Amino acid sequence: MHADAASSATHCPVCDSELDHPDATPRELAQSLETLRRQLDGLESTRPSRRSALSKLDERAASLRTELRAADAAARAVIDGDDSNEAGTADERREFTRGRISAMLDLVRRVDEAELTGLARAADSAERRAEALARELDDDEAQMQVDSRLLEISREMTTQGQRISLEHPGEMRLDLGKLTVITETDQGPAPLWRVGSAENWIGAHLVTHLALQKFFVTRSLPVPRFLMLDQPTQAWYPSEVEQQDGVPVADADREAVRSIFRLMLDVVTELSPELQIIVCDHANLPESWFQDSVVHNWRGGEKLIPAGWLTDR
Repeated sequence: MHADAASSATHCPVCDSELDHPDATPRELAQSLETLRRQLDGLESTRPSRRSALSKLDERAASLRTELRAADAAARAVIDGDDSNEAGTADERREFTRGRISAMLDLVRRVDEAELTGLARAADSAERRAEALARELDDDEAQMQVDSRLLEISREMTTQGQRISLEHPGEMRLDLGKLTVITETDQGPAPLWRVGSAENWIGAHLVTHLALQKFFVTRSLPVPRFLMLDQPTQAWYPSEVEQQDGVPVADADREAVRSIFRLMLDVVTELSPELQIIVCDHANLPESWFQDSVVHNWRGGEKLIPAGWLTDR
């Protein structure tokens, strides 16, 4: 009997085929009915609270309508008062004006203080930017900035020039207009082409390059941090023998070559590791600081391009 009841719930009573969705049992139907009844009871119990909420909303709506009517009446009174204000006494006009000012101040106070602060900051920033742009567009200001930087470079050129053997050890400066080096002499300023020998020309070029490189490095400017020099001492190696040996014969020439390389080493050491100087030269001084700086010594048959590269096939 129990088995037949279970089978009738899962099989069709007509064709006896198995159902994909079995019919609900009487017990399940009773449980669903009980659940539905409890839900209906809950709805009935909430009706008083809903009616109370609706009543409060109606009261609030009525209050708002009353306030709107009062505000509309006040607005009309203000408008009508504009026409009748001229007919009132001086005290009445003064009180009326004071009331309107007070109302306007109350309106202004409602503006977002954070927004005002942001606008004030934006205005200050724009004003500073405008002043900076105006200074950049000012020709006098631009020239003053250029002169200031050239003065700093000229001081460094003069200091370095006094360390090497130059004919005129006076003040040196870079002239951007003529793109040359000016040296102060006893006879007045002398451009590069009037300072004499090749030793002076090479020395002036060297201190100018070193001073510029130092300025670029100390100011962190986007300029390549290396200097390539080819035979900066050629003026002190007049003979083939001296070129092969690497040491000038004359004491003055030897001291001049030593001072030039010592100056380059001191500048690189001061700016290390921000500057590299690569020199290709005949010089081969015996001093330890010089030999420690030599990377390749192409002498005695050793060359930049090995001879075997030319003969090997």
